[in-house]
Amino acid sequence: MKVTNTTIFMGDDTLRARHGQMQFDNKTQGGSIDASSLRTKFDPIAVKKEESQKKAMKIVGDAFKNDLKIDDDLNARRAKIDSLRKDRHDAKMAIKDIEDDRAALRDVYGIEEDSQEEKDLKLLEKEVKSKMPGSDIHLTKDDREAISKIKEKGLSEYQQRSIEMLEYEVPYAVTAYEAEQEIMVENQIISATELERLKSHALVDAQKQAEAIMDEASREIVGMVADEAKDHIDEENEERKEKAKAEEEKQEELEARIDAAREKRKENEELTEDILEGVQETTSVSKDMNAARQEIKEMMSKMKLIEDDIKGAAVDTSL
Repeated sequence: MKVTNTTIFMGDDTLRARHGQMQFDNKTQGGSIDASSLRTKFDPIAVKKEESQKKAMKIVGDAFKNDLKIDDDLNARRAKIDSLRKDRHDAKMAIKDIEDDRAALRDVYGIEEDSQEEKDLKLLEKEVKSKMPGSDIHLTKDDREAISKIKEKGLSEYQQRSIEMLEYEVPYAVTAYEAEQEIMVENQIISATELERLKSHALVDAQKQAEAIMDEASREIVGMVADEAKDHIDEENEERKEKAKAEEEKQEELEARIDAAREKRKENEELTEDILEGVQETTSVSKDMNAARQEIKEMMSKMKLIEDDIKGAAVDTSL
């Protein structure tokens, strides 16, 4: 019997990408972590694969066990047949020994085989053997009438002792007959079982069923991997969207800050322009005042000259 196992390998990187960082249980055996139980606990694909393998192996195992059970039963029946054959042989040998003793008894009594006494004994023997199980001996009407006459006349010592010895054969004859019947039954059961086994193909059917289970599991696992890959792609797309949105928000925030800076700069420029204009006006006024002061000063100087001239003229007049 050959069982084909279907194996699907998922790399460590795929498992890590699928599950991220695993949090391990504190349950350990002998200070070590049971990696198989952890894989089963956290990996649905491993769970599906393990369950399918167990189911397939159980089907094949049950079929194999049943086949072994049938073999054991057949072997037990064959062993029983051997034992029954021995019982049958021993019983027949015991019967033969008794027959040899009866022949010896005839020699002791000196009875001739063609004598009437021996012929009457053979008729009495026929009656006894007709009653043994499985006997194919049947008494006719004439046989019964002759036996009745012999018994009415009375049996001789030889006849009586020989019949007694013949009756010792009865339990052995029963044993041989029953053994023969059981051998026949056991052989019939063995033949029927072997024929049914050829018809059923239990192991082959179990193997096919196991392969069908593994094929179905493989298809489901492929679907699970595809779904998982799709989910992973969706997650990556969602992450990209979130990152793009975050970048967009940062860009908007930056643009807002730039706009605010521009607005602030514009305000500063306007304020600077106002200040410059004020300074210019102040400077212009200052220049005008200085010019006025200069004109006044010049005027005063002129007036002083004039005054001096006036004063001089006054002096000159006094002279």
